[in-house]
Amino acid sequence: MRLEQLTFSRFIAAMAIVIFHYGVNIFPFNNEYVNFLFKQANIGVSYFFVLSGFIMIIAYGNYDKVNPAEYLKARFARIYPLLALSVGLFIVAAFLHGGVNLTDILLNLSTIQAWIPGKATVGNFPLWSLTVEIFFYVCFPFFFNYFYKKYSIGVSIIMIVLVWITSIAAQHYLLHSSFYTDYSNSHSFIYYFPVMHLNQFLAGNLAGLLFIHKTPVTGKRYDILVILAIIGFVLLLKYPFGVDYHNGFLAVVFIPLILFQAKNRGMLTMLFSKKPFVFLGEISFGIYMLQIPVFMIMQSILLKLNIIEPIVVFYTSLTVLIVVSAICHIYFELP
Repeated sequence: MRLEQLTFSRFIAAMAIVIFHYGVNIFPFNNEYVNFLFKQANIGVSYFFVLSGFIMIIAYGNYDKVNPAEYLKARFARIYPLLALSVGLFIVAAFLHGGVNLTDILLNLSTIQAWIPGKATVGNFPLWSLTVEIFFYVCFPFFFNYFYKKYSIGVSIIMIVLVWITSIAAQHYLLHSSFYTDYSNSHSFIYYFPVMHLNQFLAGNLAGLLFIHKTPVTGKRYDILVILAIIGFVLLLKYPFGVDYHNGFLAVVFIPLILFQAKNRGMLTMLFSKKPFVFLGEISFGIYMLQIPVFMIMQSILLKLNIIEPIVVFYTSLTVLIVVSAICHIYFELP
């Protein structure tokens, strides 16, 4: 089942993360009325985790059983070629900026960096999330075969909600305990260790189960509900209340946002199901994976051309990133 209207949301999340890394002080993202959104836009990774869990249920919901070997083979074929390309480009970028750390490159290629405290963000640092995604993929056949297919949806929902609450409570406790210090191994463990993010993937699984079994009938217009979910998300970012949002807490708005987008047949779905928007969503993986090396390479080139104006550097690099991601999708990812 393809839900084209959801595909474009991946592009929005990927672009928000790029802006967080490189454009938060660039017009119009530095405007006082919207800057709070982009200063926290790395939360887009959490949206990816939840959406990934949802997509897995939608993709395999009609299966009696998931074959772990075939499933992992398909997942590997989906993510590793672009990962290898992104690391290759990062090597080029690192040489332009002074040199390459071989250990960092090997960790990026092995996708184990987030399992090692203090090493999660070495090298091409957004790749830490691939460690987490691979952990999700390894776990999914087990959850699908032995819980979702074996027990009722009610039991699955209770299990997922308990894991979600426990995970959020554990992270909140650790962040406010003597265990935690900024930018240390404890920081790396709390924010990047794959197990700490499992609740987000399971929250996406929950959204998928609700989509299949319990949500309103597909075919209705839910534009207003989609907009209300987005407003709820914005308000949570604008008025935080002491809860860290990188632990899966925002699943409370991501789940309804995903569900109502998936079920919606209103104007928003008609718009975002059009080919240009779907294509942008399809290249979002490349945008996320290639952002660091492309921006590093472009910064080196523009500096040699004596182009140093931040706004010019940002938008030039962003344009090149989108073009390169599109080319990679057509000529590298798809083949």
